[in-house]
Amino acid sequence: MGMRARLGQWLRRVGDRLDPERDPILALERQPALLAGAANPKLPSMVGLDEAPGASEDSLPSAPWQGVRERALSKSLLTLRSEAVYSLGALHAAHLAAAAVFDDRRLAVALAQRRGDPMDDEVLTKLAEAASIWHRDSASLGVALTAIGTAQVPDLTLAEALQVDDEEEASLEAMVEGYQIELQRQILEEAES
Repeated sequence: MGMRARLGQWLRRVGDRLDPERDPILALERQPALLAGAANPKLPSMVGLDEAPGASEDSLPSAPWQGVRERALSKSLLTLRSEAVYSLGALHAAHLAAAAVFDDRRLAVALAQRRGDPMDDEVLTKLAEAASIWHRDSASLGVALTAIGTAQVPDLTLAEALQVDDEEEASLEAMVEGYQIELQRQILEEAES
């Protein structure tokens, strides 16, 4: 069996494990009787067992969620680029909207000052600073969005694009795993600061 055939089988196994249709939790969710414990009367009902507050929709990652390692090794580079463009585009749109809101607020305060309404100069200064930050970050995101959108990538997984052998495949996995660990470390450091 050739390297490509082994790689193809490995990628299919990885894809099968990551396939949300084969996820046992999703399978249970699709069969309410199993969730209610009707399948086994010796088990307690699962309905209402976990009523603790969960994360809200706006703080949950897009589904199905995969880590950096799984995405980098199992998804096509074209798909990864597309996902990055959509995510970065959403963040860019949010920054553009926020910058526009702060611009409107600055204008309203400036017009009120011009009419002679009592306005604190500190309010105008803080609004100008906030607008500046949102505009600056929006510009950076726009540059990143353009760079990612124009990146030339094949519609192949990384291993397929590089045509790696078994030894290179193990090395590739180790490098991506190392990147994921470093990225998580950086994220934790930013969250703590």
